[in-house]
Amino acid sequence: MALIVQKFGGTSVGSADRIQAVARRICKTIQQRNSVVVVVSAMGKTTDMLVGLANQISSAPCRREMDMLLSTGEQVSIALLSMALQELGQPAISLTGAQVGIVTEQDHSRARILDIKTDRLRRHLKEGKAIVVAGFQGISKSQDLEITTLGRGGSDTSAVALAAALKAKRCEIYTDVPGILTTDPRLVPEAQLMPEITCEEMLELASLGAKVLHPRAVEIARNYGIPLVVLSSWSNEPGTRVIPPPKHGRSLSNLEINKAVDGVEFDKDQAKIALLQVPDRPGIAAKLFGEIASHSVDVDLIIQSIHEGNTNDIAFTTTKNALKPAEAVAEAIAPILRFDNSPTSTEAEVTVDRNIAKVAIVGAGMIGRPGIAAKMFSTLADAGVNINMISTSEVQVSCTIDEADCEKAIAALCDVFEIRTSSFDTPPKTPTARNAPPVRGVALDRSQARLGIRHIPDRPGMAAKIFDLLAQHRISVDTIVQSQRCQIIEGIANRDIACTIARTDVEEAEKTLASVASDWGLGEIEIDTSVAKVSIVGAGMIAHPGVAAKMFAALAQAEINIQMIATSEIKVSCVVAESDGVKALQTVHSAFALGGEERIEMPA
Repeated sequence: MALIVQKFGGTSVGSADRIQAVARRICKTIQQRNSVVVVVSAMGKTTDMLVGLANQISSAPCRREMDMLLSTGEQVSIALLSMALQELGQPAISLTGAQVGIVTEQDHSRARILDIKTDRLRRHLKEGKAIVVAGFQGISKSQDLEITTLGRGGSDTSAVALAAALKAKRCEIYTDVPGILTTDPRLVPEAQLMPEITCEEMLELASLGAKVLHPRAVEIARNYGIPLVVLSSWSNEPGTRVIPPPKHGRSLSNLEINKAVDGVEFDKDQAKIALLQVPDRPGIAAKLFGEIASHSVDVDLIIQSIHEGNTNDIAFTTTKNALKPAEAVAEAIAPILRFDNSPTSTEAEVTVDRNIAKVAIVGAGMIGRPGIAAKMFSTLADAGVNINMISTSEVQVSCTIDEADCEKAIAALCDVFEIRTSSFDTPPKTPTARNAPPVRGVALDRSQARLGIRHIPDRPGMAAKIFDLLAQHRISVDTIVQSQRCQIIEGIANRDIACTIARTDVEEAEKTLASVASDWGLGEIEIDTSVAKVSIVGAGMIAHPGVAAKMFAALAQAEINIQMIATSEIKVSCVVAESDGVKALQTVHSAFALGGEERIEMPA
């Protein structure tokens, strides 16, 4: 008999009729000789209603009392669903997070799960009962036994954590959509259902704003090898399978805060080419990387920093064997990257660095923890290692450094992150990962702002100081790029750094950096809240040269200018003007032929 964890969202249990429909679905699963633990959210808009009531009472409600209030929403759902199951003749019991034994940090409104006591759950399962658990909540480890909530996506997180603790066969997430789609169907009506996706791809998409699954839930599934299935509670369609890497025997103690970083990776077979002072206009990146792709040259990291005046810098890394053809392409294309056809206009400058290495930290646990990148940068600075390039994704931070510094960089990073051997040294060698399409999905994030910091002294430790300061103020940083152009100002070499942050953090970030700018020798702090980030994600792009070039070409054809570029092994992100965001999403989705004729019906 298999154990299955099922989670039903608020719309799935939004009325008495819907609760009865969910009960019938659960009974059908049990009749197929399965044991079932069910996690449910609060009914419909209950949570919003409770928040509204609190705001009528207080303009700044206490977080502890908010947890006490919001945790009641799920108690209504679990009691009603348990009654519905009993009416169908299925023994059932409803349990709050505290009764289940979901133990969390005492961090109200955003607690992470530390442990799950499974004794009571296993006893009720042996009695043949369906267990209906309140999602989104737990109880603190402290002696006061405080009720806590897990924050946004908490019910997904509860469900996958229970599946990990109980070693369930799978976790089924029931939503109001038929599964995971290639993009947002409200913006691209021809978006199609994905039959499967890897955890790594889903982590990137979830962190980029795909709201079907929360990144914390995907993180737990990845860490503990839990297969996920995302299904519609309104139909019997097969949904989307989210495929985890192989299990690694990870401890269930400190379940959600076990380790932020799973591995330290490095690659000495790297060389860097930079084109400096290229025109800041549509088509430049497309022209460069299209030509490189036509020579079948594999490109690893790509970064484009914020513009300086009307020019930009673009840098990329490739293998040492591919350096000659890549350099030849860059040298050949530089003369035509002029501002006009005049022979006197400025020509892009090409620089080459043959003596670099790439070091990276990898871990799904770094999502939502703003201090991890800063910790990496400060560790390298303390070891006397200067950073040449920075490129980030939600689950990886990569830096290029001098090749001669590689060993001491690896030793320092392994020491500070307590890594002996990496559990995730290479992508999982599953058929899905090997045969994955170059692009699985496209995401648009319109919730971010661009933060630019000009003229940072180019010495070890400056990036660490900046991002550590932001982390201390709980400001999470997403895309980070460091300019390649090194300017000499009053005898001091300077570089620019740009990153994206949540728009809600803009005021705090600007004030925080302004307070240290003079002491640290920083130049101007620039904020742009009118940006959007469009990203492509796909495990298969590793084996398909030209994927980034195809994206850049599509944007250029649509006359959309790229303001920033940052890449990882399975993601390419471009920051564009907010006014171009939806058009960019639609253009890129079409360029990779991800759409279809069938329209996905979305519930009202």
